[in-house]
Amino acid sequence: MEADNMHEIPETLAQAQALADKLNEPLDAVIQGGLRNWAQQLLDEGVEGGYLTAIFTKQGLEIQDINNQHLLTETSLHAEPLVERFKTESHATLLLIQTKIRQLFDSGKLH
Repeated sequence: MEADNMHEIPETLAQAQALADKLNEPLDAVIQGGLRNWAQQLLDEGVEGGYLTAIFTKQGLEIQDINNQHLLTETSLHAEPLVERFKTESHATLLLIQTKIRQLFDSGKLH
């Protein structure tokens, strides 16, 4: 079972490693799933429900509407660099994602 489907958000490298061991999944996949879940939680809070979906793509963090239609891609949030950053700065990485998503709402790009 993939970490994405577990709805878990590891907050530290140790938590991510424990979850990877539990799920028998690669550490990077568990971290990426946790970061996606974090972005998803922030989107859900921002619109008070599950109307938006967060997906990491090659272009960045893609946000889709309830009909799976592309709304925007935040090109500053790429999975691979975020996963690597999480390994040394987990809380700063979570805060970066939170800040970027908050800026999308504040700018009116998401509502």
